Amino acid sequence: MAQIIHFDEIDSTNTYLKNNCPQLADGTVVCADRQTAGRGRFDRKWISQDGGLYFSVLVKPQKTDFLPNFTQLMAVCVCTAAEQLGAKAWLKWPNDVLAEGKKLCGILSEAVVTASGISGVVIGVGVNIAQENLAHVGQPAISLKELGINITKQDFLQKVLTLFWRDYPDVAQRGFAVIRQAYEERFPYIGKQISVKNGAAPVSGTVKGVSPRGTLLLNTAQGPEEIYIGDLIV
Repeated sequence: MAQIIHFDEIDSTNTYLKNNCPQLADGTVVCADRQTAGRGRFDRKWISQDGGLYFSVLVKPQKTDFLPNFTQLMAVCVCTAAEQLGAKAWLKWPNDVLAEGKKLCGILSEAVVTASGISGVVIGVGVNIAQENLAHVGQPAISLKELGINITKQDFLQKVLTLFWRDYPDVAQRGFAVIRQAYEERFPYIGKQISVKNGAAPVSGTVKGVSPRGTLLLNTAQGPEEIYIGDLIV
C-alpha cells in the first residue's frame, strides 16, 4: 500500500489520479474534504458536501481481466465496514451501498488508457459520513451520522482500505469469484422482480443472482438474460 494524499479541496480525486498515473505508485490513495467536480456513473454529478468522505484508489494490476470487479470489491468493503459499526447496509448492483433504502455510498471506477493499453484503474468512492439533511442532493441519501454512528472520516477510510487491501490481490488474480458469496449475502434482490435500465428500454425480470463474472442474472419473459451494465430499478 502506497501513500495517502490529502486535499482540502480538489476538482475530482479520480481526475487527479488519472492525470498523474504515470508518476504515482500502485496503491496510491487520494482523499479530499470537498470536490468541485465530483462525478458518478454515466457522468452524473456527485454532490460533495462537507462531512462526506471522498477518496480514490489507484491500482496497476498485471492482469486486466477483472477490472469491473474492483468496483464490486470496494462496494463489499464499504458495506462490511458499515456493518462492523452496527449499520444494516446492503448492496444495490453494481456499485451502490444502501441503508434504510437510501444511498450511503457510490463508487465510480475508471480505466487509465494509454497508447500501449490500460496502465491503471482508479476506484473513486463517496461515502456519506457526517452530513445531515441529505434530502436535497437529488436522490434519497443517508449518512452514517443519521444512522446513529459517529466515526471520523479518517477512521472509516482506514477500515475500508484494510478490507480492500486484504482481498484485492486475490480479486486481481481470480476475479469476482473471490467475493461472490460476500456480495450475494449483501444483495437482497435475489428472487425479486426488478428492472434494469441499460439502454433504450428497461429489461425486467426476476433476479437469479450475480454470475461468477459479477454480471447480473435475470429470468425474463423472453428467457435468461445476463446484464453487464445498467441501473437497477426496484
